[in-house]
Amino acid sequence: MVFSASQIRVAQLLFALLGVVFILFKLRPSTTTERVRSDQHDWDNLDAISNETLGVQKVFAINLVSRPDKRDSIILGSSLSNFHVEFLDGVTPDKVDAKSYPYNWNHDHKTTEYAARRAHINGLQRIVHERLASAIIMEDDSDWDVSIKAQLQSFAHAARALQFQDTQEIPTQSPYGDDWDILWLGHCGMSCKTDLPFYLTPNDPTIPMPHHFLPQWRDPPAFEGYERPDHNRLVCTANDGVCSMFYAVSYRGAQRILAALSVNPSGLAEEIDIGAQFDVSLGRMCDNGYLRCFAPYPSITGGFHQAGPRAKSSDIHDETGEEEGFFSWGVMYSTMLNINRILKGERTVHATWGDVDMLDVIPGEITMGEGAIYIPKRIN
Repeated sequence: MVFSASQIRVAQLLFALLGVVFILFKLRPSTTTERVRSDQHDWDNLDAISNETLGVQKVFAINLVSRPDKRDSIILGSSLSNFHVEFLDGVTPDKVDAKSYPYNWNHDHKTTEYAARRAHINGLQRIVHERLASAIIMEDDSDWDVSIKAQLQSFAHAARALQFQDTQEIPTQSPYGDDWDILWLGHCGMSCKTDLPFYLTPNDPTIPMPHHFLPQWRDPPAFEGYERPDHNRLVCTANDGVCSMFYAVSYRGAQRILAALSVNPSGLAEEIDIGAQFDVSLGRMCDNGYLRCFAPYPSITGGFHQAGPRAKSSDIHDETGEEEGFFSWGVMYSTMLNINRILKGERTVHATWGDVDMLDVIPGEITMGEGAIYIPKRIN
């Protein structure tokens, strides 16, 4: 085939343009992030999250029989949010036979901390025993936003996008995706695997301003060259977290945690656990890849403190202090603080703090923006 002079000139021009593009690409800063489309998947089963179990098979709350006041709060709050909770009995040290402690438990920790860990393991045992595909486990001082179902739908879209970003696969088992062990929805600090993509949802009106975040036991998640805007919700592959206030666990995840923290197959405990509290051990399992964990930042759920002495707030630690009023932390439009308004049939709910953009909102009108995946640039 013989090419004309004009065809040759066009080809030369195209090669030159490609060369410029290549050079510009190579000169791009390698410490920033790249935004990519997140809407290439047509997933339509997010409505399952609006059911009475928030898109999982069961929702459990851990509660000591001696604390019916906390059970009252969970039952009433969940009824007003239209989801159903089953209870797992909390564990006290006197109910734990010394022979049941794992061989590697660190006895420098409080006996109440092991009892709390045992209560979570009992919940995982039940998930495995009942063959539940997934379940949520919360602690009995949890609080959640009046828009929790909309929040979880937004989170599910993010978590699924991170799981299936390179494929057209559609989740078949869970609206949250099929390749996860832990969804760490309520925490008091977490960090991300910074070499993996993350998801950012802008204009989320349920995010408190940073000075209202609950006390954090970890620095905010950081990706080199990127800083999260205040009203944007981050979802990432988690490598650590603190506080197991509210989390979802898959059947596979429950099996793996039960193996690691109780059954202790040969050599497994030494790889991932040093006899720590439940949340600390969970974070280590996320960090080393034993579990696949996804988490939002800031935390979606928070906590609630009933009026009375500080001792009412914890069944693990010996809190002391003067009488305190009702308060919620970590939640913009607290379900627990708005119970009276909801029971009265008022159209709006009130923000937890007075210095927010929208002091009163209609719960059904709370919406989140459309998000996108961001891919960290690798340093050449």
